[in-house]
Amino acid sequence: MDNILKFLSEDGLKVQKPARYIGYEYNSIYKDPAGKFRIALAFPDIYEIGMSHYGLEILYHLLNSMENVYAERVYLPWVDMIELMEERKIPLFTLETKTPLKFLDAIGISLEYELAYTNVLKLLELSQIPLRAADRNESDPLIIGGGPVVYNLEPISQAFDIIFIGDGEKNLEKLISLLIESKGEKRLERLKEVSKLNGIYVPIFYEQNGKKIVPINNVPKIIRRNIIEDLEEGLIPIKKILPNVESIHDRAVVEISRGCTRGCRFCQAGYIYRPVRERSAKNVINSAINMIEETGYEEISLLSLSAMDHSSIVKIVEGLLPFSKQFRVSISVPSTRVDAFNVEIASNIASVRKTGITLAPEAGSQLMRNKINKNISFEEIYESALNARNAGWNRIKLYFMVGFPDEKENDIREIGELLKEIKKLRFKNITASINLLVPKPHSAFQFAKLQSYEYVDFVSEVLKPYKKYARIDISDGKKSFIEGILSRGDRKIFEVLLRKYKKSFFDDWNEFFSFEDWNNAFLESGINLKEYQGPYDFNSDFPWDHIDSGVTKAYLWSEYQKYFKSESSLDCRWNSCTYCGVCQIYKVKNIVKK
Repeated sequence: MDNILKFLSEDGLKVQKPARYIGYEYNSIYKDPAGKFRIALAFPDIYEIGMSHYGLEILYHLLNSMENVYAERVYLPWVDMIELMEERKIPLFTLETKTPLKFLDAIGISLEYELAYTNVLKLLELSQIPLRAADRNESDPLIIGGGPVVYNLEPISQAFDIIFIGDGEKNLEKLISLLIESKGEKRLERLKEVSKLNGIYVPIFYEQNGKKIVPINNVPKIIRRNIIEDLEEGLIPIKKILPNVESIHDRAVVEISRGCTRGCRFCQAGYIYRPVRERSAKNVINSAINMIEETGYEEISLLSLSAMDHSSIVKIVEGLLPFSKQFRVSISVPSTRVDAFNVEIASNIASVRKTGITLAPEAGSQLMRNKINKNISFEEIYESALNARNAGWNRIKLYFMVGFPDEKENDIREIGELLKEIKKLRFKNITASINLLVPKPHSAFQFAKLQSYEYVDFVSEVLKPYKKYARIDISDGKKSFIEGILSRGDRKIFEVLLRKYKKSFFDDWNEFFSFEDWNNAFLESGINLKEYQGPYDFNSDFPWDHIDSGVTKAYLWSEYQKYFKSESSLDCRWNSCTYCGVCQIYKVKNIVKK
């Protein structure tokens, strides 16, 4: 620790934003580490991004509520700091106690996107920890993975000792308790015991056979995710840590619900987080007010996959409004379904501070919206935008996707026609964000073809005449293409990652993403990219078939077939059961708090 403190005091000012590395933020937790199980919660990207991650904040407070556990934080340093640390041979260290990660009991890495895989390897290298789990010895910390990406973590699974599937609030304490009890035993024996817990995947006990991942030890063939049945019982991190450097989402956040049963066929989150579990309006209101009082933030975000779908959203907003107006605290909601956008709620939210509004039509043509089960009409989209404008918003952002199966040129052109109509409402700023579809595992589109990256050039040409109506931001097709390959990858991809991270990392950053480096790494590893592009059929083996989200493969296939028939599926919150499998297999139900 002394050499790290000396390093920070002597060399820290030589890097951009040294405050990223000093710790001591308001509401960070300090304990006597002696005799405790010590774990670093790592986010494989820079401080400003990691500090905005709500899930890591929950885990930080949850673990530190355990008397015999000390959870600290670490983020991937920026390139200037990495170069300096490598030059001075300084290992990656925690923010709280400046302890090198290699001396801890465990490192928990949150994975939110596949393009962070190279960052994970760089983080382990900086920590001076062997990249492969099979190469680690008894003194090395256990590397634990979690987050939405773990529903297919096979491309980088060999870097992890333990993978936690599902909600962190469920079963995490059992996992940590078992690791504490088994401390001092052989690494392999500890992992055998851990593998018996629900929702725990230990990759070293499995191998790849064709595309399938099969057990080679006496471990479960299928790993079922952990689910917190009632979100009301889940922890809300009231004492949110205030960052030293402004984070990308620098505001108070309260999760008002988890899960979505709308059934948008492209949406992985809509499948892997089922069923819907709402927090009560009273809990949300009290938590939001307490969080503002503890942090001093001037904005509170109501976090959910579709906040306006909360059965008590009006009650929540009306309950927060007096406090909001008195202390000039704005209320914001994430991207929402346009048919759920309520003019009364919009007016109330905009009455304090008018932030930008984001709507997600997802597709331009009515036919395509019906096919992806986004059953909203042009009239509903237009009326929602009109309501937002009348409520006081001057800025609007709309999200779209392209690259769906059997998509026609006219379907793309309809995006432009929609923007043309929105322009008539006289918003000062209209932005359209257009992304190439990445067919994700455990979604209805897991069977679909991943379009080539050149497809976005075609989209750009079609939409060129409409750029006078809005700022049209079309995502980098090459990045989306690589993300698509990684999302469907198997263990053969690990060799690609080992080559690629040596050349470049920070792949989610435009200035660092190198398609040439990726292409070379695939070629050198002998990987045929078409193997991962699809399309696939129901009998195709997937490298994620052993991970059970609760939604059955048969149900996903039926939803994929409905896409081609333009058939809709109803929301089981308000209609009959669709028999997706979650409630039947996991014995849980949608929880609506009115």
